[in-house]
Amino acid sequence: MSEKEITEKACFEVIQSKLTSHWTVTLKPCSPEQYDAEEWLFTFYLGNDRYCSVRCLRFSRWYLFLASFLIQFCIGSLYSWSVFNEPIDEHVYNNPKAGLTVNAFYIAVGIFGSTTAIMGPWIERNGPRYGVVLGTSSFLLGHLIVALGVAQKAIAAIYIGYGVFCGFGMGLCYIAPVSTLQKWFPDYRGTAAGFAVAGYGAGAVVWAKVYRPCIEKVGLSSTFFVVGCVMATTMYICAIVLRTPHPEFTVGGLNMHGEFVDESASYTDAAVPQYKHRLGSAASENEVDFIISANSQIRKLALIDAIKSPDFLCMYAMFFANQIYGLVVLSKLSNMCTDIFGKTGDEAANIVSINGLFNCFGRLFFSLVSDLMARNLNMEHAFARKCVFYTTMTLQLIIVGTTPWLIRKTQYTAFVAEIFILTASYGGGFGTIPAFLTDMFGAYNIGAMHGLILTAWSIGGVVGGITFNEAYSKNIEAGSTIPEAYIATVHDIFIIIIAGLVTLMMVRTNSMDRFEPGYHFSICGRRIIG
Repeated sequence: MSEKEITEKACFEVIQSKLTSHWTVTLKPCSPEQYDAEEWLFTFYLGNDRYCSVRCLRFSRWYLFLASFLIQFCIGSLYSWSVFNEPIDEHVYNNPKAGLTVNAFYIAVGIFGSTTAIMGPWIERNGPRYGVVLGTSSFLLGHLIVALGVAQKAIAAIYIGYGVFCGFGMGLCYIAPVSTLQKWFPDYRGTAAGFAVAGYGAGAVVWAKVYRPCIEKVGLSSTFFVVGCVMATTMYICAIVLRTPHPEFTVGGLNMHGEFVDESASYTDAAVPQYKHRLGSAASENEVDFIISANSQIRKLALIDAIKSPDFLCMYAMFFANQIYGLVVLSKLSNMCTDIFGKTGDEAANIVSINGLFNCFGRLFFSLVSDLMARNLNMEHAFARKCVFYTTMTLQLIIVGTTPWLIRKTQYTAFVAEIFILTASYGGGFGTIPAFLTDMFGAYNIGAMHGLILTAWSIGGVVGGITFNEAYSKNIEAGSTIPEAYIATVHDIFIIIIAGLVTLMMVRTNSMDRFEPGYHFSICGRRIIG
């Protein structure tokens, strides 16, 4: 080999080693001093394994609900960015219809998604507190840059400040608290994730109502300074509360991985009756033993193996299909109300606000239902989440199929009702996916896996939004009426959702299918492949 080839090989090996190291989650050991300090709610790390605790309020995992909700509430302001589009366009270009400020939103969505994908393993290694502190710092810096950019009428600064810095910060602050809740609440995984991300939906509604009065009160540029500081202060305080449970943590007889570790019964004794019930009375002892062993294999599943699994690839495609129509409608709902049904701008704004509440409701409702199904119907947890996605996607399929008829018949009330159900289903996907991923790939991999799957949302927001706008514009240029231009784009989404249902069916929640040697696939307990 020549010297050049040797150098190239060495560089490749170094890069491969770095990538492998990044995508391998190795947890840092906790010292006795850290265990003692984290018995208290407010604990500060001083370096060199020294901590300062405010010894007035003991820590409880339930405080994490509020902290996670507030963090998500602040970063949910991303969905309220459209409020700034016309004021900034008018301020910078003297034209409220310039349509250039919206690009900051698209950049933020792209950076948000890539950040969650790349930084997920780092958050798992370093803990949620560091993730939220870093994310909040970037989020605050981004708002300050935007304030300066608005003052100087520099659109590039606005793109960099909000698109890059705020997008990066929001990505970190989105996955860190959700990952934490999945570890602290093995008994209520769906509810915990749903409650946290419901804060994101609530923030989208509230901040949209806050921005305009703030602009009138302190001015456009100062709004970013004031709001950024308020949000950052809230998020820094919440970061202090976040922490990862120690490896011996148990609650309700479960460890953080969802395994039975009740002191009054061995893991096998506690699990066997439940799994026999799921398999049926004819289940052999070997089948039960294998399923129990498979659940322990989920805990040991390496991140690289989880990412490469066909089940994750199918979940990725399914999640993309589940949120694509919701993304398109969320960005165009106001226009559809005014352009198709002739409603006023105020009426359309009210519908958008109410729709945001359904987004928030869906995130909590469907995730809660998945927990209730698993508990009360003795369903395997991952299969319960899968059933929820079957429901949300089937609802979307019905809505997409009937929307053209409602538009042509100008059935406004029915159209709005369907959009509310659609948005609840869209939100339900975000509320349920963290628990689904944890059930499938383990508590130690949730941060990275959740981050990766959110790139499907990012791609849908950027590519899907641009594609929809281009298709709509071409239909208008070709002579289509506004209603027919919208209808033509809906047909393509119908096909995407059908494909999503097919890939959802291919997600194997059966542990025997997943962990036996070779590829196996079963439907209703009957093996189809393998």
